[in-house]
Amino acid sequence: MLLLSFACCYLAMTALALAMGRPHKQVLDGAPSVGRCRALRLGALLAMASALALAVGELGGEIGGVIWLCQLMLAGLLLVAVLAWRARWVLPLVAILPLGGTLLALT
Repeated sequence: MLLLSFACCYLAMTALALAMGRPHKQVLDGAPSVGRCRALRLGALLAMASALALAVGELGGEIGGVIWLCQLMLAGLLLVAVLAWRARWVLPLVAILPLGGTLLALT
């Protein structure tokens, strides 16, 4: 469940980054519209909430919140590294990480 929580954190950070102009142009080749920015920010909020719920459900309230904050930080670092190194890999990671987290949660 913690990998799935991390995947949700990465999804949230990616959505927040794509809601800004420069990363959006790097990844999707164009400026985001106002409606798309709002949708991305709302999606990021929902992804962060689900990541927090997964972490707290797995580890309890105190340590789950701390782990969630650490996962947010690590997801942000991963996103910055991928944007700087290979910007086209940002979106495939959004698909691969939740899939891996779900498969690990089921086993």
